[in-house]
Amino acid sequence: MKAPYIAKKSPLSRRGFLRGSGVALMLPFLGAMEPAFHPKMRADSSSKAPRRFLGICNNLGVLPGRFFPKETGRNFKLSPYLEELKAHRNDLTVFSGLSHPGVDGSH
Repeated sequence: MKAPYIAKKSPLSRRGFLRGSGVALMLPFLGAMEPAFHPKMRADSSSKAPRRFLGICNNLGVLPGRFFPKETGRNFKLSPYLEELKAHRNDLTVFSGLSHPGVDGSH
């Protein structure tokens, strides 16, 4: 009679078990990683997300005095550069005083 087979080496290492356990624990959270613009998410949503746009163009630089309005708040007078956007005035926000501390003028 043959002796029963006894595995001397585990087919699943401790590291493999821990890795698989970590993946199994994270499976419920993977649904949260779906992008919001996925067709399934779009069909289920009853409200539309707000649309945002940020445009920055500074190819040859701007003259700050002709771009940034002198007043602050909603009732600012449009500067000569911003006159082109007067149809969108109520949807427009102009930021000034932004800096890029890691950028020197030589790039």
